[in-house]
Amino acid sequence: MENVRKRILVAAIQKYGQSAQQFKAIEELSELIRALARCDDPENIAEEMADVRIMLDQLELIFRNGQKVARYEVQKLRRLDQRVHAADVIE
Repeated sequence: MENVRKRILVAAIQKYGQSAQQFKAIEELSELIRALARCDDPENIAEEMADVRIMLDQLELIFRNGQKVARYEVQKLRRLDQRVHAADVIE
């Protein structure tokens, strides 16, 4: 995470508190869910995705689990890659 971005995220956590930011993450996730469910306009979906990405980064700082998240992401991407390419096999 770049220094300026991290500084801003840490400042938000310090100002509002960890618990408040966890609830804010839930709120932002629900807003993205609603936008996707409505098949909302692409601009609103992009905005909600940005909010969620910011909150996910804050959660990584709160839980100090960025490396663990990155490892799981790699594992899950590998599994997805296998599934996607397994569908290409003709039997």
